Amino acid sequence: MRRTLLMVVQEYLDATSGFYVDSIFDTDESQQVAKIAERVYYQMVQEYDNVLFTMDDLSLESVSDITRPNYMLLPKKVQKIQESKIWYNVSKKAGELDYKLMTYLPPLDFVEHTLHSNTTNSIIVKGYNDNRMPIKTNQFPTYFTSFDNVYVVFDSYNNEFDTTLQASKTRFVGSQEKVFLQEDVFEIPIPNHLSETYLDMFLNEALTLVHQQPIGMIAQRARVKKIKLQQDNRTLGQGRSKASYGRKGLSGSYVPRGHGE
Repeated sequence: MRRTLLMVVQEYLDATSGFYVDSIFDTDESQQVAKIAERVYYQMVQEYDNVLFTMDDLSLESVSDITRPNYMLLPKKVQKIQESKIWYNVSKKAGELDYKLMTYLPPLDFVEHTLHSNTTNSIIVKGYNDNRMPIKTNQFPTYFTSFDNVYVVFDSYNNEFDTTLQASKTRFVGSQEKVFLQEDVFEIPIPNHLSETYLDMFLNEALTLVHQQPIGMIAQRARVKKIKLQQDNRTLGQGRSKASYGRKGLSGSYVPRGHGE
């Protein structure tokens, strides 16, 4: 069940026998409780990044820097790249699609790969952290990494077709957090199966901080559901019916730029 911000504030007021409000802005208490609802949401996003709030078919962003043709930018609101899988369209015919799965390498392995690659048909690229690496210029990319969880660095690009890697040629499945708005009608972007978990966590927090008298039953439910959420967080997106031999990288480590600022 999707609840609006006003609805969860009213749930708190019902639990505390507080004054009924038609808007979160009616009283100081309702505004304070609405802020707690927002904080609990972002805590869930930060603590349980494998519990996906939204999943979308996305693209990387272009850097448009011809001196760094193998660099691309992670979209700002992306919480996680699923299984570190990125595809690049390697079709040599305009308008056709031929997506190739790129292989993620941890930064150390990526550096070793570029150091030992043949320097024929290569250029030296100076990265944003002043590192220098040889990059192939006559083939589509095969490997990638990220040194800072901001830029995605590939091992090559094909200058016969593009001067830099193109955002429109990339695809990945990513989870994104929704911006929480302090509005009465704002629907809290929690999946239906986690709606009651969020409500109990919110009520427990609000009752403790504002009412200063937590309700034992709600506190117990919140603890039980938090434990279940922690268990799910370790397995969601990881369990498979068959062996998976791909390296894990960006899927668990990427934290969006500017989060918490």
